Amino acid sequence: MEKKIAKLRNYMAESGLDSVIIKDLKNVYYYSGYTGTSAYLLITLVHLYLFTDFRYIEQSQSQCPMYEICDVAKVKIEDYLSKYANTGFENLSISYNDYLELNKKANKLIPLGDKLLEFRSIKDDGEISNIQKAEEIGDSAFEKLLSYAKEGMTEREIALFLEFEMKKLGASALSFDTIVASGARGALPHGVATDKKISRGELVTVDFGCVYNGYCSDMTRTFAVGDILDKLGKIYETVLLAQTTSLDMIKSGVKASDVHMNAFNIIQEKYPNTFGHGLGHGLGLDIHESPNLSPRNEKPLKCGNVVTVEPGIYIPHLAGVRIEDVVVVTDKGCKNLTKSPKNLIFI
Repeated sequence: MEKKIAKLRNYMAESGLDSVIIKDLKNVYYYSGYTGTSAYLLITLVHLYLFTDFRYIEQSQSQCPMYEICDVAKVKIEDYLSKYANTGFENLSISYNDYLELNKKANKLIPLGDKLLEFRSIKDDGEISNIQKAEEIGDSAFEKLLSYAKEGMTEREIALFLEFEMKKLGASALSFDTIVASGARGALPHGVATDKKISRGELVTVDFGCVYNGYCSDMTRTFAVGDILDKLGKIYETVLLAQTTSLDMIKSGVKASDVHMNAFNIIQEKYPNTFGHGLGHGLGLDIHESPNLSPRNEKPLKCGNVVTVEPGIYIPHLAGVRIEDVVVVTDKGCKNLTKSPKNLIFI
């Protein structure tokens, strides 16, 4: 926590800011450890203030020992702002109404843009450990699913099984609504589970994740129900090749767009116009964070970035395949946090 605050304060000093207001609850947690549902932080070059209401006073005193806790029923953050010449604020998440209220007392409000998200894109060892634990929970749930799933089950039954297992294994929440897309529905990249039954000869894609200590996991696997047509097996092999060769490319200094284009070119050659999304995204406190592995992101990857690598092929009225791992970028390559097998599994 101290290092995160020190990094922010260094930026503040360099940018001529003597205070910063933080409202986004993920950023509040990042800089304080607070897990309630209502709070502001005011971070200055000298002081740390957390503003919340009666419900969370005792909790915040316990969770945030570095901060002076302020009860909003007795004091408003706006009352502090007149003391500071230049106050940075989260223009990406603070509402216009909140901005107007803050601006009544602030001397000068300066938008932070995506600077806080940029800081969050470099994970420390503790953050990586939490993401790894969340990913391990997903791996264990998937392993149990392979013994549980069978022909005739509904997509919804499969999703509920994964969700129950992740919660049983220590997850506090889901990262997102579980995707289970079987057969022709596999062509829907975000095909949330339905009452459709999985049938022999189909591919089934499951995309799921959980939250552990505030940090998200994300993984996708595609398995087969009984024997499948050769053309479905070839689709799977192409996605696997696109994914493994992209993983081999990832390291600090490599442009994100180059990694995406490797996967895109492999798929485009054999299955034109069937891979229409970015290769991956950062994740952490949010399921989608910086950096993105997309054709538009020409910035180099950095050590400590945590990203998904998830190429897919989606053929309407036939099937879909996606394979997704979560990796940590290092100066020599990447560390894969997802351990579930990637060979095509038949149930």
